[in-house]
Amino acid sequence: MNRFMKFLTTKSFMPFVYYRILLGIVLVSMGVLSPHAGESAG
Repeated sequence: MNRFMKFLTTKSFMPFVYYRILLGIVLVSMGVLSPHAGESAG
């Protein structure tokens, strides 16, 4: 975790953002995640 925090303080946060968006697109396209999963909660 410490290495991750050092990366964030010295580098840009954008690679992490791109990684999360890409991972989400891949998981939704594979059917692992539902794009509307959070809508029924609450």
